[in-house]
Amino acid sequence: MSYMRAWKLVRMMNRRFRQPLVEYSRGGRSHGGASLTKTGERVLALYREMERASLAATTASWKKLRALLD
Repeated sequence: MSYMRAWKLVRMMNRRFRQPLVEYSRGGRSHGGASLTKTGERVLALYREMERASLAATTASWKKLRALLD
């Protein structure tokens, strides 16, 4: 993914959520930077929770599907 595409997605997520997920500053003397906000940390934690639940829910089916592969 390109640098510009990544920043476009960050800006889009910041607009779509009630509160920004990422705080950032542009270049200058401090060279800019970015960090997750409290909301961003919560959203990331929820996403990881959803990911774990999805993996757990599909493990048995995935094993059956893999058995059908070469």
